[in-house]
Amino acid sequence: MKTKLNSLLISHGFNLNNGEQSLYMRLSNAFKSAIKKKKLVKGYQLPPTRLLAQDMGLSRSTVIKAYEILCWENYVYAVQGSGYYVNDIKGKKIKYSLRTQKRTTKYPEISERAVHFSSSVTIMNRGDNKGIAFRPGLPPLDVFPVKQWQNLTNNYWRDIRYSDMSYRHTLGLDCLRKNIANYLKLYRNIQCDSSQIIIVTGSLHSLSIIGDLLLDKKDEVIVENPTYANALAVFKSLKAKIIPAEIDSEGLSLDSLGHVKLKRGKLIFTTPSNQYPTGVQMSLKRRLELLDWAEENNMIIVEDDYDNEFSNWESPITSIFGLDNGNRVFYQGTFNKILHPSIRLGYLIVPPHYVDSIKAMFEQSFRFISPVTQRVMSDFIEKDYLNQHLRKVVQVVNERKQFFVDQFQNVFDDSFEIQPANQGLHLMAKLPDDVCDIEISKMLIEEEIISFPYSKYFIKKRKKKEKGLVMGFSSVSKPIIKQKLEKMSRVFYEHQTNLNF
Repeated sequence: MKTKLNSLLISHGFNLNNGEQSLYMRLSNAFKSAIKKKKLVKGYQLPPTRLLAQDMGLSRSTVIKAYEILCWENYVYAVQGSGYYVNDIKGKKIKYSLRTQKRTTKYPEISERAVHFSSSVTIMNRGDNKGIAFRPGLPPLDVFPVKQWQNLTNNYWRDIRYSDMSYRHTLGLDCLRKNIANYLKLYRNIQCDSSQIIIVTGSLHSLSIIGDLLLDKKDEVIVENPTYANALAVFKSLKAKIIPAEIDSEGLSLDSLGHVKLKRGKLIFTTPSNQYPTGVQMSLKRRLELLDWAEENNMIIVEDDYDNEFSNWESPITSIFGLDNGNRVFYQGTFNKILHPSIRLGYLIVPPHYVDSIKAMFEQSFRFISPVTQRVMSDFIEKDYLNQHLRKVVQVVNERKQFFVDQFQNVFDDSFEIQPANQGLHLMAKLPDDVCDIEISKMLIEEEIISFPYSKYFIKKRKKKEKGLVMGFSSVSKPIIKQKLEKMSRVFYEHQTNLNF
């Protein structure tokens, strides 16, 4: 261990100029104090005697004597050829001197904006849950080509120039932005200049950027109902006025907005490729109607092309961005859903007239995503690895979805059944009227099964509360799917039995 411990030891009583004790005793006592107060924990390797002597301005013999005392008193132990390590001191009596506050300390209050973010976070379907079955939105993590990614990362560091480690382009590396533009041209028939593409960490990051750019307090945002809860939380936190738009068989229903009189209309948020959570795909006719409606009402469309890689694989429908001739669509996509969430990498296509404003915002806040991740992702696309991986992912997702549906039908009766399957990474099952989806979801978490209650996706309460579970299926293997569904059925039927008593 080569950590410099000067500050730590001085804070625990070591003083070169205190002549009451020998130097080695002062040093050993400082170590004892640090170990007792858990500043140096069990298993921590102390610095080599020569290095500590150099750092502290002591002779090596002084340090050796101090270490010998610590060993003799069982504060540390020596491993031949390796060094000195902190021992387990549970058996020793430890006295702590804690500073106490004699009066209540006052701090500045958090901002009104922070209060809104704190209150809105409860809307979000998040949690540090154990396990990954059946969390919605997760891709098949076990098929990610780790070796390819590792090789590309090694190549990056092998060929690195010192100048590459300096500050990089705020909006993203040019090579990645160009490769994403080419990727979208092939997969989504999207024509855009790479200068319009901004590299972000994911969909929520994109929404935060758009919100900061366009929304003031009480500006109106039209949001699908039911909707992506995390997006709703962002808009509410930014103090926007939320206007719900119902979902019909063709997607966001403009008829449901017939009674709405906009005063400060700004944004329309939609997930047209695979509406979350219903799975409805917006028709081409409705996409064109939505563009006309946005033009008439001077509003911006935020197109979250959620799960487009799956829903547009067989019979692709042109994106709203691709149909737009008026530069009023923000298009957001992510690699977190087709690679893995921990990569934290997505992209936002911005209408040209907003690019400079967003760049100014970035310069004063976020700056940029790690250039290493960006460059490796760029190479991953350029070498056709993304295309190869995507084909494999689509195949695995389809296989696991069919297996999930078959197994679900085997273990549950008609009172709890899967809704018509969508083409994305999640499925939904409606629950009987007498079953609370929030309660069932909590019970399943205890069994390390994750599902999100459908009722929490609605912006406004309805007379008849729609209940169900939104579940992912692709992140775990078939044996785990079978095992978890059997456990899930036991929880469900035990709950129903208790309701009947």
